[in-house]
Amino acid sequence: MPSNVSHFTPFSTAQAKGLIVVPVFALLSALALAFIVFRSIRLVVIPSFRRNATTCRVPESLFFRTQLGHYAASLVFSNVFLTAAGLIEFYWVKQSGIHQGFMCTSQAVLMQIGSWSTCFFSVAIGVHTCNSLVFHIYQINWLSVAVITFGWIISLVVALAPLSQTGVYGPVTVSCGVTMSHPSKILGLEGFPVIVGSVLAIIVYSLIFLDLRGVLRVEGGMKLTYKSRWCAVSNSEEYRRFIGAIAKSMFWYPIAFVLLLLPFTVANVTQFSGRTIPFGADIFAHVCCFMLGGWYGILSVS
Repeated sequence: MPSNVSHFTPFSTAQAKGLIVVPVFALLSALALAFIVFRSIRLVVIPSFRRNATTCRVPESLFFRTQLGHYAASLVFSNVFLTAAGLIEFYWVKQSGIHQGFMCTSQAVLMQIGSWSTCFFSVAIGVHTCNSLVFHIYQINWLSVAVITFGWIISLVVALAPLSQTGVYGPVTVSCGVTMSHPSKILGLEGFPVIVGSVLAIIVYSLIFLDLRGVLRVEGGMKLTYKSRWCAVSNSEEYRRFIGAIAKSMFWYPIAFVLLLLPFTVANVTQFSGRTIPFGADIFAHVCCFMLGGWYGILSVS
């Protein structure tokens, strides 16, 4: 990693006071994630050691034993990286500025891992649900392991690769990320996953919505119909019914995903164009991003 000896980017007194909003929201997300962890330990981990048949059948335990549950757990874990990056903002507030060095680089790496993995697993959940519910595709057990492994490898490689080049990560307005001296990397590393993930999420979850509404039918081809599909699938597999029940609560997914990451994407595009981001606008973008870290995770397993 880069040396700790580098320049200091100060905040004004007013900026430092306004910046406190960012780590506060990151702290709220951290508390939300802690709630998920303790609840999962109580309802999933402990019963699995006790081998209690009754407690093992609680919804949370059953959910995390499925492939969909594996993707959701990965999504929650990806939110941990975003939240950890947000908590580092407390340090910048305390210092009234950003020191380029190990802490700054660590925040940038955490942000990259968190954003890429969050986008990847948000889409993976949608694709898995769409395959099971809409296209009635049986998905073998090892597939989720392969997809999850691929997602984490991609996220780690993308986040760590810029470390081989000096000056890619550094202070950017209110936090650390890809600096404006590398505009192509801003779009490729920060804008690309959000833009592609948003488009794919809208497409996939639209298919799920149409299927649950009985408007879409896939039988020897994709057709639009106004006949309720529930009459035709009364003998469907138990897992498909389970996926259908879960999917009913997933309509907010593309909305939350796009709306919470849209300000951050706009900020990235602004940087890519060579313009400076207003301090208040960047604070708002980071607040939305760190809100995604915890609350998106809670809703994904609720």
